[in-house]
Amino acid sequence: MTNIIVNGGSELPKSDCPKDWTEAEKIEQEFNKDKSKELEPNWSFDCGFKLDFDGPVVNIISRFYPPKELYGPGWDGKLTLMLGGDDIELKEFQSPSLVELRKEVESYLEELKVEIFEVLKEKFKPKE
Repeated sequence: MTNIIVNGGSELPKSDCPKDWTEAEKIEQEFNKDKSKELEPNWSFDCGFKLDFDGPVVNIISRFYPPKELYGPGWDGKLTLMLGGDDIELKEFQSPSLVELRKEVESYLEELKVEIFEVLKEKFKPKE
Protein backbone atom coordinates (compact mmCIF):
# COMPACT_ATOMS: atom_id res chain seq x y z
CA MET A 1 0.00 0.00 0.00
CA THR A 2 1.25 3.49 -0.88
CA ASN A 3 0.76 6.52 1.36
CA ILE A 4 0.12 9.82 -0.34
CA ILE A 5 1.13 12.87 1.67
CA VAL A 6 -0.61 16.10 0.75
CA ASN A 7 0.98 19.47 1.63
CA GLY A 8 3.90 17.93 3.54
CA GLY A 9 1.88 15.95 6.09
CA SER A 10 0.97 16.95 9.62
CA GLU A 11 2.48 19.98 11.32
CA LEU A 12 5.42 19.23 13.59
CA PRO A 13 5.34 20.20 17.27
CA LYS A 14 6.71 23.67 18.12
CA SER A 15 6.35 24.73 14.50
CA ASP A 16 6.15 28.42 13.67
CA CYS A 17 4.12 27.63 10.57
CA PRO A 18 1.08 29.92 10.26
CA LYS A 19 -2.13 28.38 11.57
CA ASP A 20 -4.30 30.16 8.99
CA TRP A 21 -4.17 32.67 6.11
CA THR A 22 -4.76 35.64 8.39
CA GLU A 23 -1.62 34.78 10.35
CA ALA A 24 0.27 34.10 7.12
CA GLU A 25 -0.66 37.54 5.78
CA LYS A 26 0.53 39.21 9.00
CA ILE A 27 3.87 37.41 8.74
CA GLU A 28 4.22 38.46 5.08
CA GLN A 29 3.49 42.09 5.99
CA GLU A 30 6.06 42.04 8.78
CA PHE A 31 8.76 40.37 6.66
CA ASN A 32 8.13 42.74 3.71
CA LYS A 33 7.51 46.01 5.59
CA ASP A 34 10.79 47.62 4.41
CA LYS A 35 10.83 46.06 0.95
CA SER A 36 9.71 47.37 -2.42
CA LYS A 37 7.63 44.80 -4.31
CA GLU A 38 8.77 46.28 -7.62
CA LEU A 39 12.49 46.47 -6.81
CA GLU A 40 13.40 43.44 -4.68
CA PRO A 41 12.27 39.96 -3.68
CA ASN A 42 9.42 39.66 -1.19
CA TRP A 43 8.26 36.88 1.12
CA SER A 44 4.94 35.17 0.44
CA PHE A 45 3.16 32.01 1.50
CA ASP A 46 1.87 29.59 -1.09
CA CYS A 47 -0.64 26.77 -0.74
CA GLY A 48 0.10 24.54 2.25
CA PHE A 49 2.03 27.48 3.74
CA LYS A 50 5.12 26.84 1.65
CA LEU A 51 7.24 30.00 1.89
CA ASP A 52 8.52 31.78 -1.23
CA PHE A 53 11.08 34.59 -1.53
CA ASP A 54 10.58 35.80 -5.10
CA GLY A 55 11.04 38.96 -7.07
CA PRO A 56 13.41 41.08 -9.05
CA VAL A 57 16.97 41.92 -8.12
CA VAL A 58 17.96 43.88 -11.24
CA ASN A 59 15.50 46.39 -12.73
CA ILE A 60 15.33 48.87 -15.55
CA ILE A 61 13.49 52.10 -14.82
CA SER A 62 13.04 54.65 -17.59
CA ARG A 63 11.06 57.67 -18.69
CA PHE A 64 11.07 59.31 -22.12
CA TYR A 65 9.40 62.62 -22.94
CA PRO A 66 7.69 63.14 -26.30
CA PRO A 67 8.47 65.99 -28.68
CA LYS A 68 6.43 68.90 -27.35
CA GLU A 69 6.82 72.61 -26.92
CA LEU A 70 8.05 72.35 -23.33
CA TYR A 71 10.12 69.15 -23.76
CA GLY A 72 11.94 69.89 -27.01
CA PRO A 73 11.92 68.72 -30.63
CA GLY A 74 12.72 65.00 -30.11
CA TRP A 75 12.25 62.15 -27.70
CA ASP A 76 14.54 62.38 -24.71
CA GLY A 77 14.85 60.73 -21.35
CA LYS A 78 16.82 58.42 -19.12
CA LEU A 79 17.18 54.72 -18.52
CA THR A 80 18.42 53.61 -15.10
CA LEU A 81 19.73 50.17 -14.19
CA MET A 82 18.90 49.39 -10.58
CA LEU A 83 20.16 46.69 -8.26
CA GLY A 84 17.71 46.31 -5.42
CA GLY A 85 16.75 49.94 -4.86
CA ASP A 86 20.15 51.43 -5.80
CA ASP A 87 20.93 53.17 -9.09
CA ILE A 88 23.85 51.39 -10.78
CA GLU A 89 23.91 52.88 -14.29
CA LEU A 90 22.26 55.89 -15.87
CA LYS A 91 22.05 56.42 -19.63
CA GLU A 92 20.49 59.45 -21.27
CA PHE A 93 18.88 59.30 -24.71
CA GLN A 94 17.88 61.92 -27.28
CA SER A 95 16.25 60.66 -30.46
CA PRO A 96 14.51 62.45 -33.32
CA SER A 97 11.79 59.79 -33.65
CA LEU A 98 9.99 57.13 -31.64
CA VAL A 99 11.30 54.41 -33.96
CA GLU A 100 14.87 55.60 -33.47
CA LEU A 101 14.40 55.87 -29.68
CA ARG A 102 13.17 52.28 -29.49
CA LYS A 103 16.11 51.07 -31.57
CA GLU A 104 18.69 52.93 -29.44
CA VAL A 105 17.19 51.93 -26.08
CA GLU A 106 16.74 48.25 -26.96
CA SER A 107 20.22 48.06 -28.48
CA TYR A 108 21.72 49.59 -25.34
CA LEU A 109 19.76 47.17 -23.17
CA GLU A 110 21.05 44.19 -25.16
CA GLU A 111 24.64 45.42 -24.64
CA LEU A 112 23.94 45.89 -20.94
CA LYS A 113 22.51 42.37 -20.64
CA VAL A 114 25.63 40.90 -22.24
CA GLU A 115 27.85 42.83 -19.81
CA ILE A 116 25.78 41.79 -16.79
CA PHE A 117 25.72 38.16 -17.94
CA GLU A 118 29.50 38.11 -18.42
CA VAL A 119 30.14 39.57 -14.96
CA LEU A 120 27.73 37.12 -13.31
CA LYS A 121 29.08 34.18 -15.30
CA GLU A 122 32.62 35.02 -14.15
CA LYS A 123 31.55 35.55 -10.55
CA PHE A 124 29.55 32.34 -10.27
CA LYS A 125 31.51 29.99 -12.51
CA PRO A 126 32.02 26.51 -11.07
CA LYS A 127 35.18 26.15 -9.02
CA GLU A 128 37.62 23.61 -10.36
